[in-house]
Amino acid sequence: MDIVTGFMIWAAEASTIGVLLWTRWFYERQPFYFTWGTGFLFHGIGVGMVALRGTLPDFVSIEIANVMALSGIGLWVAGMLQFDKRRVEAFIAIPSLIFVAGMLLEPVRTNFSYRVALFHGAASVGYLMLIATVLWGENGRSQTRRVFAACVGVQVLSSTVVAIFALISKPQSFAAGNNSFLLLLVAALCFIAAIMSGSKLINERNEAKLKLLAVTDPLTNLLNRRGLIDQFHTLKRIHSGEGGLLALIHLDLDGFKQINDLYGHQAGDEVLVAFAKIGTAAQRGRGSFGRMGGEEFASIMYVANMIEAASVAEAIRTTLKQQPINVGDHQIPVTVSIGIALAEIRSANLDTLLSTADRALYVAKTNGRDRTAIGTESDVSIVPAIDHADTQDAPVQASMTQQVAALRRIVAIGK
Repeated sequence: MDIVTGFMIWAAEASTIGVLLWTRWFYERQPFYFTWGTGFLFHGIGVGMVALRGTLPDFVSIEIANVMALSGIGLWVAGMLQFDKRRVEAFIAIPSLIFVAGMLLEPVRTNFSYRVALFHGAASVGYLMLIATVLWGENGRSQTRRVFAACVGVQVLSSTVVAIFALISKPQSFAAGNNSFLLLLVAALCFIAAIMSGSKLINERNEAKLKLLAVTDPLTNLLNRRGLIDQFHTLKRIHSGEGGLLALIHLDLDGFKQINDLYGHQAGDEVLVAFAKIGTAAQRGRGSFGRMGGEEFASIMYVANMIEAASVAEAIRTTLKQQPINVGDHQIPVTVSIGIALAEIRSANLDTLLSTADRALYVAKTNGRDRTAIGTESDVSIVPAIDHADTQDAPVQASMTQQVAALRRIVAIGK
């Protein structure tokens, strides 16, 4: 089999992969599938036109064909950027621009060996760009990405060797290059290995997406109950040697059934999404906010003391109260009742925290709603709040602890 036949086989394989990727894009609408598919089609068509030199006009089989093949490499880089959810930059055009610039030089334009060296030199630059994009992308240290980069690295070496041979031996046609077919075979094997590694990258991404869906609430994109449980164990593992407290904050929107009845379930969903944003913003990297189900939410946080947990809960409660949620032509006032439970991080037990937070939430509900309550092993205390100043000294179901009393003094100073 001569090298021209090898080119045609390579072109057919690349074009077939391009069509398959376009088909995948049609069903999943992920932009990187379309970009990669276009890249493979450009590369395949370009290589095919190069192989048809003598049948096609020289301008088509040389200038247009090589620029298309190199543009395909640039599109592979663009697809990798999209795969990692990064912005596609203009530098992806560098390989094809190198060839265009080189062809402006008379010695290169009229000499076959120089054109071969120019093409493979530009291709090497494109492959190096692809390696950099793969290794500097999302989770660049993964084993699959390293294998992928290594396969592309061999392709860089192969293209570089072809360029050097072209400059030394100065062939005047593809048939004159004695080593060309062997180098093409090496490149083809690396090409296939890179395709397999790329497929594994896509599979790993899909697996990660499925795992994320398993712990994510589809409406609000928050963690679901299972995700919050995982977050509890993660925080406990990370901070177990630091001391401090784990706080479980249980939040329940007041009168949510009436919101659904008055404004409809679509409005209720919009209220849940708006509240999810408020709760997430209040975390500030200290933990995670999630939806337990229905109108119930929860936060798992690592805090220094009880006052910090109460401050976060009050920030969520007062922000929601002061910002009615706009749904269509309606401005819906919404409040939330909150129960807090805390435990030393080394001895924290999730079931105990959930039980204590539920008990505190019940006290907040039965004492007028729109309240924050803190539960301990022996009692539950309502957190004093500026917007409830008129009822702040009213009897509650349990006495204030010393830490909540300290919070009362802080609130009084703020007033």
